[in-house]
Amino acid sequence: MSQYFHHNSVRVVSNSLFGTASEALYARLKKIKRKDVECQKFFRKVLKSSFFQVLMISAITTNAAFMVLKTDYNIHYRMFQIFEISEILFVSIYTCEFLMKVYVDPIKYWSDGYNLLDVVIIFIILIPYTLRKIKGRLYKNLNIADGIQSLRILKLISYSRGIRVDGWTNLQEQLDQRKFTISRAFTILFILLASFIFLNMFVGVMIMHTEDSIKKFQRELMVERHVTLLEEKQVILRRQQEEVNRLITTKKTGGKTFTELVEEFKKTLRHTDPMVLDDFGTSLPFVNVYLSTLDNQDNTLNKLQELYYEIVNVLCLMLEDLPQKKSSHSSELLI
Repeated sequence: MSQYFHHNSVRVVSNSLFGTASEALYARLKKIKRKDVECQKFFRKVLKSSFFQVLMISAITTNAAFMVLKTDYNIHYRMFQIFEISEILFVSIYTCEFLMKVYVDPIKYWSDGYNLLDVVIIFIILIPYTLRKIKGRLYKNLNIADGIQSLRILKLISYSRGIRVDGWTNLQEQLDQRKFTISRAFTILFILLASFIFLNMFVGVMIMHTEDSIKKFQRELMVERHVTLLEEKQVILRRQQEEVNRLITTKKTGGKTFTELVEEFKKTLRHTDPMVLDDFGTSLPFVNVYLSTLDNQDNTLNKLQELYYEIVNVLCLMLEDLPQKKSSHSSELLI
């Protein structure tokens, strides 16, 4: 027990010394008079203005929406240049905000936990660019660096008190009063990890629902197109059947030849009737090639039959000569 109280007393003394030193340093730096007071007041007024806050909230939410859209490969491929330009714009806005706040009050800025959160987010933003410069674009852990970019939305916490983590501020104040200064690291780490997990879950669910809706719409669209195509084919086939019947009737009454009827039927075909002729087996060029192939096949078969007959004839002649040679050979032996 004595050792426990001894360590606690050492911790209290060290914390008090650190606090005293920081307060003394702050008081000494505060005595330094700045020559750009007017410019400092102007930037402080800009940072506290409602227009700047609305601008930052709009930029953060738009950046989050773009990050969700980038998860889809097709959208990312089509809007690649827009995403690249917007990324440069968002990073520039965050950097300008950081520089303006540091310029207005370079000492108090580091004592605010929400400002430190913004600094952490800026470092997170710079991680992918640093890895691409050092390790290259094919670095295996680059996806992890891109994935934690979703933590950018936590910048909204400093602009909206309504979305700050309920009860954590009061709890941290109680821990600070009890001299548990190391607990801040645990609290910040826990909030970041919890926000990261829940944000990724939210984004994942939104993406899944969006993909399901798109696939359902595409299926319905394909079914509608298929039904419409079938209806158009039926209308065209019915019209062409009527044209054929009319031509047959004309042939019976007018005495036209089949070639003339075919030529007249070709004139009834329209350029807006590609559905029936879409099929390769029903197109006119295919029919012409197929008929020519059949003619060549018939000619080839005729030539093969002629060759077969010639071979048979030669074999017959050979068979007729074979017994004569045998009989002449036997007569020579008798002599």
